Amino acid sequence: MNNKLLRVLPLLAIVATLSTGCTCTAISNHQWIGPKAPRISSPEDIAKHFRQTVNGEVGAFPRATGFLYAPFKRAGIFGWSDLGYDGEVTGLVKQSAKSTDQFLTVDVKLATLQIGGENIPIIDERYLRAEICLCDVKLSEKDWFREGETVWMRGRMVWDGDGFVEIHPRNAAEVGRTSSAVTPR
Repeated sequence: MNNKLLRVLPLLAIVATLSTGCTCTAISNHQWIGPKAPRISSPEDIAKHFRQTVNGEVGAFPRATGFLYAPFKRAGIFGWSDLGYDGEVTGLVKQSAKSTDQFLTVDVKLATLQIGGENIPIIDERYLRAEICLCDVKLSEKDWFREGETVWMRGRMVWDGDGFVEIHPRNAAEVGRTSSAVTPR
């Protein structure tokens, strides 16, 4: 075999391993690079870390190259850490984007919040990003959430190594649309 090909084979094997199958497994629980998860000892501690402004838009380049980054996030490079609680939210979709890593990323302006079975009052404007793994949460494209819709979600509360809290629904029973009766502040 050609020596150049022999030198490239290990790299190709790594790329193939990192990019095959569903890449949206969303919790790594170790953070080698990126902001560490804050110390959490109660549901209120999580709520304190919600964003006061909506996350930046998931642009075309990150959507197209998501399959390259998700395996590194799973390995703990700007990855996801479980915060130890399930949450449930309702709110208004501010933006939504699907990436090649099979995540539907949905940013929500919160109307209601429950963490660990405890209702948490929303005193001011708060936002939460949902990362919906379409490999686990089977949604057809017509069921994806779009800007302006009112939604509810349940899932694991997770620290994203990019520096914010997210909710990660685990199956289709943990996501849905609500009536317009729930209106975010």
